[in-house]
Amino acid sequence: MTRYYVATFLLLVGSFVSAQIIETRTATETNESALIKVLQSADIVLLGELHDNRLHHELRGQLIAQFADTKRSIVSEHIPSPGKVVFRSDTKADLEAAGFDPEGWEWPAHQSLYDALRAKNLNVVGGNLPKADARKIFLQGVSGLPERMSQTYSQSRLGTDAERALDRDLVEGHCGQLPDKYLLRMRFAQRITDLSLTHALLDNRPAVLVAGNGHVRKDYGVPQILSSVDPSLRVVSIGFLEQGSDPKDLLHSVAGQYDFIWITERAERKDPCENFKLK
Repeated sequence: MTRYYVATFLLLVGSFVSAQIIETRTATETNESALIKVLQSADIVLLGELHDNRLHHELRGQLIAQFADTKRSIVSEHIPSPGKVVFRSDTKADLEAAGFDPEGWEWPAHQSLYDALRAKNLNVVGGNLPKADARKIFLQGVSGLPERMSQTYSQSRLGTDAERALDRDLVEGHCGQLPDKYLLRMRFAQRITDLSLTHALLDNRPAVLVAGNGHVRKDYGVPQILSSVDPSLRVVSIGFLEQGSDPKDLLHSVAGQYDFIWITERAERKDPCENFKLK
């Protein structure tokens, strides 16, 4: 990255107001209209989230409504595969019928997103591993992977740097208190979730993924698997972040985690590590 791009990015970091969209390749600000043109030409669009930031869900719903037509499926991390949402009258009930867990996903946090998808009558399918399958694979390890997942897993092994980045984020996500003996299992769990999301996207393309930011990261998430399986796919990844993040972290995002970052106001939340206890 050139000094010009770094300086431009740091200037933007200091001037965030309500929300800004940054193209990471150039570290320059763009707008929603320009972004929509990019997304319309993509085979697969990956939209991240901070799960407890309701503004992220609202913005993604508005964005999808502007660029996605009924030919483009929406793959959801919040719904187990192969669930399919049939929108009738009540968004929550329709999601639950497809396998959505309102308590686990802290409903109504995501309501604005799914209300927007219902209004457009878009095809919404589950991409996450069903709990029973995830538990079985988690216990058996690689030998428990179904044939297709095993093949994709072998095709898309992480490099050393990406593996270290994932491990670091997993430890930080557990408030620095994740014992080493559990780290390999947690990394494997993250990877098999990403494999499941990837297969759902490939089976329903053109498609949009709505998932946590970690799943849409280019270095160790779904984009890395997609590029390993089919480098010809046009994939665009957007990380949804918050103001007040350390500029170094945001600069690292520019260095290769997402194609775009969309930065919003911070959600009010308690310190997630305040009552963290090892089990």
